[in-house]
Amino acid sequence: MRAKFIFEIVNPKTEIFELPVYYRTFFMSFIKEALSEYNQEYFKKLYWWEGKKNKWQKPFVFAVNFFNMNFTDNKVLFRGDIVLNLSTSDYEFFINIYNSLINNRLYPYNLTETHKIKLKRTYLVKEPEQFNTTMTFKTFSPILIEKKEEDKKMPVLPFDEGFEDVFNDVVDFEIRNIRLLHGQNKGLQNKLTFKPINVKKTVVKHRISEFIENTKKDYMYLTGFSGLFELSGDPEDLRELYLNGIGFRRGQGFGFIEVAK
Repeated sequence: MRAKFIFEIVNPKTEIFELPVYYRTFFMSFIKEALSEYNQEYFKKLYWWEGKKNKWQKPFVFAVNFFNMNFTDNKVLFRGDIVLNLSTSDYEFFINIYNSLINNRLYPYNLTETHKIKLKRTYLVKEPEQFNTTMTFKTFSPILIEKKEEDKKMPVLPFDEGFEDVFNDVVDFEIRNIRLLHGQNKGLQNKLTFKPINVKKTVVKHRISEFIENTKKDYMYLTGFSGLFELSGDPEDLRELYLNGIGFRRGQGFGFIEVAK
């Protein structure tokens, strides 16, 4: 299940808008507030566990697109509307987030101190009619694949030795967690083969409250990859990845993929 939500800036005072480069943080908060206002019980189930923040992987992925965007060191400049892409294989999440975001009581929403947004339109996105054993995908947001070395998490890129093994370990864990929501305790049905076609390293500035509290720094640097690649594996596994994204921090705006045409 996949949907696009188109937002416009309320009472714009200029034709060019700007947001910090860690804009994903604002949309993470937006999604949480929308869910909380619409269904507090479901929100707590998703984000809290025994009075503490639930760090379990979330059953969705999102990506934000801007029209006519241009990046500087610390800002993203754009004209026109904002597109929030949301995708999931979890029916309960989809129903809750869809109804949350079309709820008129939520708008105008204070995305930042200077920008209020309102929903302009939304539409469902039809998924491919068929998933094959080999398919080509492109990224809508960078994919983060990491491995642990001692106490640190280290990024692993498609050009690195051993990437495919780490990639399979990460994706197997991800898919198993998602399928557990449906009562299925199984990961990848077959090992995936990853073939880069036009892939590049991508470094992103990101910001979450826990990192700021622990380090006193304004933002972190995350290293991933973007571009075009081919995946071979079980068609049902590929469908899960299409709907739920690939890699870490998918609920923070990373790992969103689309079938390349």
